[in-house]
Amino acid sequence: MGLTVVPILLIVLEILFIILFGIFVQYEKLEVHNNIQVKSSQEVYRTIVRDQNSSVANNLTHIEVVNVTNVQYFIEDTREHVQDYYAVFQDIHVMVLIGFAFLMTFLKRYGYSSITFNLLLAAVVIQWAILTNGWILNLQDGVIRISMKTLIKAEFATAAILVSFGAVLGKLNPLQLVAMALIEVVLFQCNELIVLKLFQASDVGASMLVHVFGAYFGLMVALFTARPGDVQSQSYKELSVYHSDMFTMIGTIFLWAFWPSFNCALAEGEGHHRAVVNTYLALTASAVVAVAVSAAVQKNRRFTMIHIQNATLAGGVALGSMADMVVYPFAVLLAGALAGCISVLGYQFFTPCCDQKLKIHDTRGVHNLHGLPGIISAIGAIICAAFATQEHYGESFSKIFPAVGKDSRTPGVQAEFQLAALAVTLAISLFGGVITGFFLRLPFWKQPKGAEIMDDWDYWVLPSDGYPIIPNSVNAPPIYKLPEQTTMIENNA
Repeated sequence: MGLTVVPILLIVLEILFIILFGIFVQYEKLEVHNNIQVKSSQEVYRTIVRDQNSSVANNLTHIEVVNVTNVQYFIEDTREHVQDYYAVFQDIHVMVLIGFAFLMTFLKRYGYSSITFNLLLAAVVIQWAILTNGWILNLQDGVIRISMKTLIKAEFATAAILVSFGAVLGKLNPLQLVAMALIEVVLFQCNELIVLKLFQASDVGASMLVHVFGAYFGLMVALFTARPGDVQSQSYKELSVYHSDMFTMIGTIFLWAFWPSFNCALAEGEGHHRAVVNTYLALTASAVVAVAVSAAVQKNRRFTMIHIQNATLAGGVALGSMADMVVYPFAVLLAGALAGCISVLGYQFFTPCCDQKLKIHDTRGVHNLHGLPGIISAIGAIICAAFATQEHYGESFSKIFPAVGKDSRTPGVQAEFQLAALAVTLAISLFGGVITGFFLRLPFWKQPKGAEIMDDWDYWVLPSDGYPIIPNSVNAPPIYKLPEQTTMIENNA
């Protein structure tokens, strides 16, 4: 596909975002202790805080000074509000921009596109998610208030879209990917409205909202945009090379290191502490079991890189929905180990069967890393909710299960709502993916076909060295040299 219309449409989209942000989006107003209102001059505020070297002073323009003590409280609250969320926000940002991006670089002829389209989708979705989250969930007097929590929720929406991107990796053009993302974000926010607002289900690490939703939405898009024979004829492009697998492992390491931040980002109080510990332990168990099972399922008892790159992360997904719940360390390790094992078995046995029998081609295997472990997490949350008591949770009970007690909801009923949340998530993601897939296969999208799929050739000015051309045999090592067309392009530039 030619890229003639892509720059124009992206610029138009960004202009639209600028206009919508100008109309709807404002900064969140931080409350002051003792109901101090924000009205007076910045100079008085700076005088009060100049000896504290506060960076906050440069960012706030109005403050009414009632007394120095209250203003100092306000300074501390503002600083704590940023400090509480910025570290985990930055960790999640690294996961989105580095972890997910490099996890997709295993395709030997699609590395540029994997990383750059990941960045493009992240940039588009963050802006669109802020708007849609405000319109659907948090509109206040016609205004969307933006805060650190808003940014984290936008990152969660971005993660869901990047999970779906993994299922269609290399098979859609940039315009189709952006269109898919815009549609999916709206459905994502609607699902969040039902799961968190209406059902008041607990999903602190978003295993249902992000991983289950993103995986099954992406699988349906992959199914209904598939062109018969395209993937089979280009299957040699799915083979990695030594250095592409090492780049992918970089993504794995970043995700593995920062996953506790993803699961604890929106947790509060004791739940925040439990989310970090639970996720940390689950990741260790999934890594050990994934490595062991990877060798066990091979006849020659050797490790397989795709298993290590993905299944080692399954523990983080498996703990998402129940990360802040009282699970107990031994059960956390069990859940992580189970997720690691199932993920490896999925890559080894289910993915080939899914491709051949169901005609669903899952490029990155998102079903095995996100879908199945996400369902494990949802089931774990159902069990935890059914047996939750005030005695076990203490003060965090009402934060994790706000509807229990307050709305006369028993733990058993809460478990039923957790199950309903999983069912609704699956329904919206599957149905939404089907509709989106049908829409994206319309002829005017000019979807890549044949030799165009899983290839940087049509999208990039390629370097003069290192680009793998088609080997003479699928089993032969890739040959690296500059294709003749690339030489002509660069000579004419």
